[in-house]
Amino acid sequence: MIETSRCPALVARVVVAFTVCGLAAACSMTPTPFTQAEFEEQAAAERAAIFADQPPLDGPLTLSEALARVLRYNLDRRARMMEEALALGQVRLDRYDLLPQLVANAGYTGRDEYNASTSKDLYTGASTDANPSYSSDKEVFTADLGMTWNILDFGASWYTAHQNSDRALIASERRRKAVATLAQEVRHAFWRAAAAQVLDERVAETIARGEAVLADLEIVERERLRPPTEVLRRQKTLLETMRQLEAIQQRMVSARAELAALINVPPGSPFTLDVGDPNAMMVPEVPVPIADLELAALVNNPDLREQVYLGRIATDETRKEILKLLPGITLDFSRQYDSNSLLAFNQWNHWGVQLTWNLLKLVSAPDRIAHAETAEEVAEARRLALRMAVLAQVHVVSHQLASTARQFERADRLWRIETRLAEASVNRQAGGAADPVERITQETAAIGAELRRFQTFAEAQMAYGRLMATVGVDPLPDTVAGHALPDLSQAIAARLDALARGESWSDPPVTAAAETPPDAGLEDAATPVSAPTDEAHRADPHPL
Repeated sequence: MIETSRCPALVARVVVAFTVCGLAAACSMTPTPFTQAEFEEQAAAERAAIFADQPPLDGPLTLSEALARVLRYNLDRRARMMEEALALGQVRLDRYDLLPQLVANAGYTGRDEYNASTSKDLYTGASTDANPSYSSDKEVFTADLGMTWNILDFGASWYTAHQNSDRALIASERRRKAVATLAQEVRHAFWRAAAAQVLDERVAETIARGEAVLADLEIVERERLRPPTEVLRRQKTLLETMRQLEAIQQRMVSARAELAALINVPPGSPFTLDVGDPNAMMVPEVPVPIADLELAALVNNPDLREQVYLGRIATDETRKEILKLLPGITLDFSRQYDSNSLLAFNQWNHWGVQLTWNLLKLVSAPDRIAHAETAEEVAEARRLALRMAVLAQVHVVSHQLASTARQFERADRLWRIETRLAEASVNRQAGGAADPVERITQETAAIGAELRRFQTFAEAQMAYGRLMATVGVDPLPDTVAGHALPDLSQAIAARLDALARGESWSDPPVTAAAETPPDAGLEDAATPVSAPTDEAHRADPHPL
């Protein structure tokens, strides 16, 4: 009796001790910032990861190789691929929601006294004379393995899985759009960087020559060899010219940095571009009727295809709301075990059927269904509006491409004229008949004209890439002979040549690139482009 009376006090002490410990632990929680060394270590590791597993630039970089490097190593595209892999992984997880629930339970209960009881007469309230009795041991172990399946939840899970599969396809279309956007940015940055490569040395030489002439003019001013006003005007002209050259130099530096970031090359790394013959640059043409471009855009534009999937998701949502109005039928079966020695049967099977119906949902059913149908109508309205916008975009970008082509033609003619004038100024100075300030000014005008020529060509290339993105043309063909970077570059070059001939503008889009790792031994075989899987994303850290 003494021990029994002490149990409540002991339990109270234990509860108080645990409570005090819990409060002390909660009050002791304080923010723990990273140390500077940890930040530096993480930064160094992630910097190495950014440029890991990619070949260096050994030779001149062509446009097709730049596009190949973007498709393979660009970090933004890699993030899109991981989002697509995440969506595909969710589709795999949704398959398990369609299966019945299989649950295993186990438990243990104990007490210091038997669960004994007596009984009273229902009508008189008098206690019976029998001694207290019990029907359970002090310590009992229970276990069961049961399977439950709700038919209504199965239907809702099926529609949810179908919606998530559409979301995975939407992620694929968004990846296509990201690739198209990166491709047009690469075109623009490539030719701006090409201008930097062609003009960088000339700009530096002209600036150095201008510094020398400016120093001579300062000497002339100090010694008063010419009228001060004339010397000041010449210095002003020369300084304005040098300011223009320095602005040109700054724009060229930023163009190379932008291209390096797009192809995932360490900033500041030296590389050369294969621009071919600058005199033979030609704006790409689209020898395809505008009606064919409109039709291809309505079918292959990634934004439109995304809206089509969103419309199907809205339709499934309506069907799911209708399904929720039905009664839920739950089927369950389990194998039970109880260690109670006083039971006649310690193991038994249990089964049952349960019908549940939330009648209040019938009241809100009209509003729920109407809301879901409105969502379908909104999706359809957005899709129609986007189709009209895409049609307009095809015409707008086509006109932009034609306009930039005319601008490039004029910029090309102006550059040739300025170049001839600069050559004439050099010849006059060689004969002693030309002013050095005039020569520098004329050379600056020729450099500026050539820079505008490259910039106009870059704008035309960007308009061409924007037209490809609007029509839904992928820069990557549907088959790639291997997965090495040279193979990918050759495939892109062949694709661009086919587009320049007016071919492949109506080809079905490449919904996902080939996912086989580069060392899979398929470099010599034509590999079809197939839908990605999460296993493939894990196998290849840089999927195409």
